[in-house]
Amino acid sequence: MSPTTVQAARLASRQALRAPLRQQAARGFAYTRPNNAAAHAPADWGRIVKSRAGTLLIFFPGMAAALGWPLVAYKAIDGHL
Repeated sequence: MSPTTVQAARLASRQALRAPLRQQAARGFAYTRPNNAAAHAPADWGRIVKSRAGTLLIFFPGMAAALGWPLVAYKAIDGHL
């Protein structure tokens, strides 16, 4: 490949990479939300605590079963194998 071809290919790739940035800059920030459009929703602590409690009720017994079965198996067959 000739040096001129390589140089032209590099220039074209640089321009192709910069095109989306130029298009984004030309658009500006047309879709920003005004600050006073909507008030923040208050925290719903009852729902948050309920969902975390449900998660913990599944997580801890599940982890005990997943990590504790070797100990249970060892105690069950201790000396009987």
